[in-house]
Amino acid sequence: MLVGTFSAREQSGTKEEALMRQLKQDSRYVVGLLLLLFAVNIVGCGPKPASPPAAGAYLIVTDDAGRIVNFSKQPQRIVPLSSSFLDLLYAVGGQAVGKPSSKTGSLPPAARELPEVGHISNINAEQLLGLRPDLVIGFQGIHEKLVPIMESSHIPFLLIKMKTYQDVQDKIELFGKLAGTEQQAAVVADGMRARIAAVTGRVPAAAKSVAILHATASSITVQLDSSIAGSIANMLRLKNIAAGSVAGNLETAPYSMEKLVEGDPDIVLITYMGTMADIEKRLRDDVKSNPAWNGLRAVKNEQVFFLPMELFLLNPGIRYDAAVDYMARVVYPDVFGSAK
Repeated sequence: MLVGTFSAREQSGTKEEALMRQLKQDSRYVVGLLLLLFAVNIVGCGPKPASPPAAGAYLIVTDDAGRIVNFSKQPQRIVPLSSSFLDLLYAVGGQAVGKPSSKTGSLPPAARELPEVGHISNINAEQLLGLRPDLVIGFQGIHEKLVPIMESSHIPFLLIKMKTYQDVQDKIELFGKLAGTEQQAAVVADGMRARIAAVTGRVPAAAKSVAILHATASSITVQLDSSIAGSIANMLRLKNIAAGSVAGNLETAPYSMEKLVEGDPDIVLITYMGTMADIEKRLRDDVKSNPAWNGLRAVKNEQVFFLPMELFLLNPGIRYDAAVDYMARVVYPDVFGSAK
């Protein structure tokens, strides 16, 4: 019996030992599997190799046409396609390698000998590309047709607008970043703000009404608040009789003698594009030949004035404060003195 009992225990012990050996083997397998999974997780969740810097490390700009333009480095060969852009670039301490043709004669001295790339409305793409620019600054609404050429040539191309005072302030900041002269640009912006505030702070409380006509050799329109002259009139708290006459953020509206008579403004301001002989002929044909013209308060009081093209046609840019001062002198000569 004892022998039989011992033999059963021995058999039982043998089975237990076999089971323990199997468990140990299984445990080693599980531990190994867990270690493997842990290692995989460590590799997957750990820091990845650094990616190379994306294009646009220096500056990323969304232009006024909604296009995103990346600059991997500061541009060195800039060609502005508008004189107002050229003036502004030099004012903030930047430089250009080319310029548009200009008849105003008001270019920065350092830019007068730069090679020309054609008139703002007729840029010569071959001459432009020949300058090997690494940035071209175009005028929104004029230079969209150059986008395919610039993109196919891999040349960064900004389409920007400058109509309102806020536009000018924004572009001073932008040009300072492009030229790497942000501190100088800030000084320029602060100085302009101070000079304009000195004018607008002296505007009489009693507002005058104004009509702003825009004359070319072929047409007459009226300018609204979003135009250059219209926005400056707003700054001087003048009442533009054409404001709100059309929906949307338009700059001009069709001319109407009936509306002009109805508004009967204190002052008529005229912006123009073209030769004075052509402008005078268009005004005689479309405006002055109408008997109602001579009945306007502004005409009877000799309050009809032409505004200079260099300040009120495309944009005065860096001379925006001069444009504000000029209109203030035209409208309020008893306060600011007569315009020159």
